[in-house]
Amino acid sequence: MSDNMKKIPVIQRPEPKEEAPSCGGCDSKGNCNHWGIKPGSEKEEVYRNVLIYLTMGIVIIITALLIKTLISSF
Repeated sequence: MSDNMKKIPVIQRPEPKEEAPSCGGCDSKGNCNHWGIKPGSEKEEVYRNVLIYLTMGIVIIITALLIKTLISSF
């Protein structure tokens, strides 16, 4: 029965390359650096990132409190 079967062409995929994980301070420019702060970043960049995250946190907290008071007013 196997002699009567049609052969289907198959694409041979190359084996994936072994990649080192981007976490762990290996300087591989990955996204696992804490809060977007890479080793050797300038002070201005670090301050900007920290202020952005603090601002986002404050906005989220204020929005949550406003929604809570709006819902509890009904």
